[in-house]
Amino acid sequence: MKSITKLILVTVGCLALTAPGQVNSSSQLWRFRFDVGGTIPEDPTLSEMGGPVTGGDTMELSAGMAFGFAAGYRLTPWLLLEGELGFTYNEIDSVGNWSYPDSGLSQMLMMVNAEFSYPLGRLVPFVGIGGGGVYSSVTFGNYDYYYYNDSDGWGDDFVPAAQVFAGLRFDFDSNWSAGVTYRLLATPSQKWDVEWDVPWGPGADFQIGVDGVVIHSICFTITGTF
Repeated sequence: MKSITKLILVTVGCLALTAPGQVNSSSQLWRFRFDVGGTIPEDPTLSEMGGPVTGGDTMELSAGMAFGFAAGYRLTPWLLLEGELGFTYNEIDSVGNWSYPDSGLSQMLMMVNAEFSYPLGRLVPFVGIGGGGVYSSVTFGNYDYYYYNDSDGWGDDFVPAAQVFAGLRFDFDSNWSAGVTYRLLATPSQKWDVEWDVPWGPGADFQIGVDGVVIHSICFTITGTF
């Protein structure tokens, strides 16, 4: 994580020194972005499971999905600030040596990003960094109740988050582009107080905590500039 941050800071510095100094025309200042793709999570280390955990057990997560939407304002031809709403989902294979069918970890991102780009003709490489918060929830199982489904157990948390990203876009014309983005999202420790709606659950005071969550994602990106 530290090496990635250092690399981005160096890249940003180079872009700041070499990028053009003129702002785009007023018709090109606003940008909208949509991402959709997949995630590869790192298994977070358990810190609590109905009590403190010190054995190095992990919450095992499967590869999942990601999508997001962002709106931004271009301050210079190479610097854009944006607000982002995103979502990631990964199935939970096990929590330590315990597993429960149809379990998952959902994270909703609320971020403010700075993106630095350097157009090379129609190809536009870019890097960026962002900060904000993540609203996360864990769900265990599901059951049918007349006309809707619900989880057997559910818990949520809200924590600060940071991300770094990089990618390459291709400009089809002056307004539209498509490309690929790699993103690394990291949060500090998370803790969920899981409430159970079924009698066979672990109990009302079932708590799960992890030292932190790191999610890698690769997304197809479409942007529109107006």
